[in-house]
Amino acid sequence: MNMHSILMPVVAAALLLTGLGALPSLSGATSLRGNGSPEGAPDSSPKAATMTKPEVVKKYVDGCRKKPAKEANCDKLRKDAVEILKEDLRTLGSSAKRTYVPIILKTFKSDEPELRIAAADAIGMIGPQDSDIELLAPLTNDPVPDVRMAVVQMIGRGKGPALNLLKQRTLSAQTGSTPDSLPDPGKLPVPVLPKSTYLYYASDASFGRLSYVAKDLNEVTAFYKGKAKKGPFKWDEFQEKYRFQLGDEDRARSAADDAESAKQTENFKPDPANMQATLEKMHQMNAAQVKRLKVALHDIYQPSLFDKPTVYILEERQIGSRTYPTRYVVLYQDVTLKRPGYRLSWMTLPDDAIKTAQADSLKDEQREAAGKKRQEALEDLVKKKDDQEKKKFKKGQSDLEKELGF
Repeated sequence: MNMHSILMPVVAAALLLTGLGALPSLSGATSLRGNGSPEGAPDSSPKAATMTKPEVVKKYVDGCRKKPAKEANCDKLRKDAVEILKEDLRTLGSSAKRTYVPIILKTFKSDEPELRIAAADAIGMIGPQDSDIELLAPLTNDPVPDVRMAVVQMIGRGKGPALNLLKQRTLSAQTGSTPDSLPDPGKLPVPVLPKSTYLYYASDASFGRLSYVAKDLNEVTAFYKGKAKKGPFKWDEFQEKYRFQLGDEDRARSAADDAESAKQTENFKPDPANMQATLEKMHQMNAAQVKRLKVALHDIYQPSLFDKPTVYILEERQIGSRTYPTRYVVLYQDVTLKRPGYRLSWMTLPDDAIKTAQADSLKDEQREAAGKKRQEALEDLVKKKDDQEKKKFKKGQSDLEKELGF
């Protein structure tokens, strides 16, 4: 197959195949997902098997993209057309020619996850560069986990400091072919700035963490400043002020995760007759730990990725002996995406779990307070001794001067 015959279906048919509009960018979309897949009835007629590849694609585009579809065998035509285009994308990628990158990028407008994955593989074979960063960054936010994973792997096959940062920022360990759902802002415990873009790869509502990017930092700041009970705090200042509270929440989360992991391990019974199901179950058990690690990594706010993180506390609540920031937002400049961003945080653990963790940390706090008091007393004693020595020295010096007649 020559390159010219490949370009025709990839450039023209691939775009028409999926009923595409322009891929939303980080500049204003609330989601980067496509428009859904067509459905139809399967058909295994001999006629379909004898068509050329361009004919299969064209027949699908012409006969199945309309509502109602003209063709009765749309489901099979869709499957065949996707396989043809995947093969063509692999051929373009294996050419290692960067001139094909803009062509392949058009495939990401597709609502077929398989084609978006194939496009990521193709660009990975060619080798992305730092100069591609603005084109690649929106692709990392695909609603389908498998596509996100493919894009991150694609970025990892490139070289350059900007690509390395983008990979760190968009690291995704989640898998699956089902699109993640976009959270309803009206049902969240923390308000969302209107017209923000949700980041699928940096969010997990089950942990009380959702990330967004916005257009204007001043707008974000004004929105959350008006809703804040306390702040702004610099991130380091916030961590120091609430270090025991944050530590309690982390210990309570770890205890809950460990208990769930132990329960899954206890109930896990490998099935030698169904190794696929066994492997899937093991993957699910491992995925829970990876998810927790990913959330923790995002909460570190590495300076190379997040510039000047600032915290506004939206709610504080008394739990046991301490007051906890149960709802807060961290604002920052997203270095990689070159946009202002923010991360919503809220407590998802029950009060009893926090109190259990608090019981241990209170002892640590008391020991620390006692140690600090002892240190202050020792410093005060040393200071008094130094003062006494200084006075004694001055008196001795004065007496000596008198004896010498000075």
